[in-house]
Amino acid sequence: MKKSIRILATVFTLLFALTSNAQDANSKWLTAMGGLNSNWIVYQNAYGNPEIEYSTTFGLTGGMGLNYFLNDNWGVSASLFGSKLGQNYAGVQSGGDAERKVKLTYLEIPFVIMKSLPYASNPTWISFGPDIMVLMNAQQEYKRTGGNELPNPYGPDGSETMKVGDVRNRFNSTDVALTFALNKMYELDGSNNAMFVFSLNTSFGLTDINDIEWRIPQLDGSYTGSHNFYIGLKAGLMFKVSKDK
Repeated sequence: MKKSIRILATVFTLLFALTSNAQDANSKWLTAMGGLNSNWIVYQNAYGNPEIEYSTTFGLTGGMGLNYFLNDNWGVSASLFGSKLGQNYAGVQSGGDAERKVKLTYLEIPFVIMKSLPYASNPTWISFGPDIMVLMNAQQEYKRTGGNELPNPYGPDGSETMKVGDVRNRFNSTDVALTFALNKMYELDGSNNAMFVFSLNTSFGLTDINDIEWRIPQLDGSYTGSHNFYIGLKAGLMFKVSKDK
């Protein structure tokens, strides 16, 4: 995880060498962006079985948004993104070599407040606010070679806990997250109506993503909720859709 953060931070730092003018007050901009996230599920739900070590997980994201700049200091934004989240696991489980992939597809709807950073030579904004995430699909892949029988091979509905396939019933249909981003824009070919935008962003889920029936205690009898988390880099274009006064 630390390596992924360092790589994304380095790329974003290089982008700050670009220059641009500020956005006009009371201007509206349509944004189209895509990017790559480093994904994590904080606190693993192994369904009462031994946990497997975390493995690096990446997922694509993309969508559109509308930004409204109130003045030189403040703005608001609403977006619609499709994002591949989830978590990969690989390691020893009950004496056998195991691999597990939890693949979650969400429709993200962030509503954020934007604040410009002072003394920056480029238009540089931070944004923060709630991120409503609607689960569209959930798949699980799992295989294990050798080892002992799992202590809890069946779930509350009698199915195999580590089965391969559709596991959407095991997760809540929505998640509420808190998102934060550092954004940088610069003009496209000297135009006052089109800009490149780069964003280093992160989102942390505030709610337990596991359905209540699948909140199975760990081996020690305790249970800790699972939370979506990602940090990623997006890039795209902004187009001014409001008329100059």
